[in-house]
Amino acid sequence: MKKYSHIINNASSIGSLDKKMMFVLFSVFLTTVVTVSATTAYASSSSGVNCFERGIIDGKDHPFNQQTYSRCGGDYYEGFIKGCMSVDGNTMEGCESSTDA
Repeated sequence: MKKYSHIINNASSIGSLDKKMMFVLFSVFLTTVVTVSATTAYASSSSGVNCFERGIIDGKDHPFNQQTYSRCGGDYYEGFIKGCMSVDGNTMEGCESSTDA
């Protein structure tokens, strides 16, 4: 009888561990979704231009903006490179080096 109760105790602790792990993973997922949604909402609402489009505009006519990059991340960077490369005479190396702070 002791062996049987030991198996039941181990099974319940494994189930408890699974629940804890699922809770942690779900929390991380929600945090990621909220962060991405907030960034997207900010990017779309500020002056009606999203991060990628702001990057294209800046890449064509303005210097790389570290504050916008901090808010938008890769979307702004990719747009900036695309805008910069659309200017005659610009090279990939020159566009990438202009993003360095």
